[in-house]
Amino acid sequence: MTQNKPKIVSLQPIVLGDNRRVTMELEVENLPTIFANVAFMMPDMLDAPPTRPPKPAADAPSPYPNLELSILNSRRQQVASLFIVEHKEEFTALTMHLREPDPQEDYTARAEMIYQDKVLDVVETPFRLHQAN
Repeated sequence: MTQNKPKIVSLQPIVLGDNRRVTMELEVENLPTIFANVAFMMPDMLDAPPTRPPKPAADAPSPYPNLELSILNSRRQQVASLFIVEHKEEFTALTMHLREPDPQEDYTARAEMIYQDKVLDVVETPFRLHQAN
């Protein structure tokens, strides 16, 4: 992991027009920086071979946290969820589907960041579906 603990900066649920889909916009910070095993200079322009970061051991744990996104109803029951293994993006937008949307229900968008079975951060954002006219 990085020196600064990864954390969730924001979680914004965006209800789409059909009230069945909710786009979850997630922003995180302090993710580990791992460089690709690629040299960015042309070989004929180098005086010496490029230096690359050492490869991690095959059995070393990933430096990236996992994320669980979920939508809870007013009774705190999970009505939609997804799990991201080794989350590497600072900004992510994913669409979740509600099986039985209820415009009268108070929902909560929830993001939980986990690393090696330890919860690093939790963010919850309340929202409602569009009301029928």
